[in-house]
Amino acid sequence: MTIKLSEKAQQQIQLYDDHIVGGFTPYPLPLTKALNAKVWDIDGNEYIDFISFFAVANMGHSHPKIVKASVDAIQNGALINTAFLSPSYGQLGATINKVLGYPKTVCMLSGADATDTAAKIARKWGYKKKNIPKDKAFILTTSACYHGITISTHSMASKKDESFGPYLPSVGPVSPSGIEVVFDDLESLEKALEKDHSTIAGFMVETIQGSAGIIDASEGYIKKAYELCQKYNVLFIADEVQTGLGRAGYPLMSVALGAKPDLVCLGKALGGAVAPISAVIGTNEVMSIVDGGDIGSTMAANPPATEAAIAALNVLVDEDICGQSLKKGKLLRELIMKEKILEIDHVSGSGVMAALAFKTDLTDDRFNGRRLAALCAENGLLVIPGGGGKRLRICPPATISEDELEKGVKILADCCRKLRSIEGAILGKY
Repeated sequence: MTIKLSEKAQQQIQLYDDHIVGGFTPYPLPLTKALNAKVWDIDGNEYIDFISFFAVANMGHSHPKIVKASVDAIQNGALINTAFLSPSYGQLGATINKVLGYPKTVCMLSGADATDTAAKIARKWGYKKKNIPKDKAFILTTSACYHGITISTHSMASKKDESFGPYLPSVGPVSPSGIEVVFDDLESLEKALEKDHSTIAGFMVETIQGSAGIIDASEGYIKKAYELCQKYNVLFIADEVQTGLGRAGYPLMSVALGAKPDLVCLGKALGGAVAPISAVIGTNEVMSIVDGGDIGSTMAANPPATEAAIAALNVLVDEDICGQSLKKGKLLRELIMKEKILEIDHVSGSGVMAALAFKTDLTDDRFNGRRLAALCAENGLLVIPGGGGKRLRICPPATISEDELEKGVKILADCCRKLRSIEGAILGKY
């Protein structure tokens, strides 16, 4: 049954349009409640969540243990992390070391904060440890990467909006001598490192490219890229903001793929879908160069967020979120392929980080990810497009039930079959 929004919902949409700018162009669907793998809109309509709000709710929405930990900290009101020592922050660092195997942590608020911080640490390491000449330290990335959309992190990308120039120098997928490093292409990376290793402080890479549409690397790419960085004394920086903490089926996917990153960027699921927090975690050798005052933010590592993160990491282990992710991800792919949807070429990703890759010759103005996501929303399923409309990202919580997975895939399949026949706009605009 197609969901229709009430006048009250339309008023909220208008209020948003009148007063809010920016963001990630949300669909006009005012959501007010979420629990595990279900969400509800302002009218009480129920939806199955195949988004996890950009791969955040790995442990499900409103997990009671994570919510309680954060609420208890809020009620204590102890925002003491900036000028005085926070016991919760130290406990989070110890928990990260126990669960993920990295002895040093520095926290910020967002994923972009984390990748920016990692670049900053890598540059200082380049000057202090590698003896890169002043103002020459370079942070290398790859084509089609996404590490955030602040000025510094957007500078790392290959595609930039000229409206925001000039961008930060000495970062990005083109090396100092002009060699473009293409994601999943070891040859271009080796050429760049061989030519420019003396001034490259760090190489930052996603283990699966998320924003690009859940793009997989070839088998062995991450491990060999890490080995090249070791060979040329370049820090290997894994951006695990999306893939980490069970989303792709592992605590850290880079480690599962055979790398031992010098620095790892975490975000999204670190706060258990309850509080905003991100982190850069790293080895003693690299993190030892960080001094007081180098990295920080007023609200970074606030106790409600650090308590949520501690609880989330405990849930990750105690409830085998990684095992659930692999199991549900396998079932998700089996269910999708069983439907034999004409337009689907393959399903990419790992665990509950997946995307439908559409056949390019069957993707057009009538059938594309944007319209399909809108139609799915009208029918009670939340998904998001990717890859310029040629992909559909599917990232349910690892805690989703098998019944909810089956119902969600059925809705998806029905919408795929109906989409091309639908005239006019869906959700009023797509």
